[in-house]
Amino acid sequence: MENGNWLICPNWIEVRCFTKNMKNKNKKIEFIFIDTGIVMGVHGDKPPLMKSRQEVEIEEARRIWQKLIKEGWQITNPKW
Repeated sequence: MENGNWLICPNWIEVRCFTKNMKNKNKKIEFIFIDTGIVMGVHGDKPPLMKSRQEVEIEEARRIWQKLIKEGWQITNPKW
């Protein structure tokens, strides 16, 4: 799985990974992939089951990140 910045929801069920799109053809606008998945394993020791991916401009990704932090999501590091 790609390296990225991970958030986990307050009840530890869902994760989001924010990763910069390095293969972007439009050099003037930066894009971020936001992958959404479900925590697997009793203690989150298995890789999450990734359900969806969306590509958004970097400014929109910042707004989404800030909104999730305000909702109680926490920054986390993968344990797998």
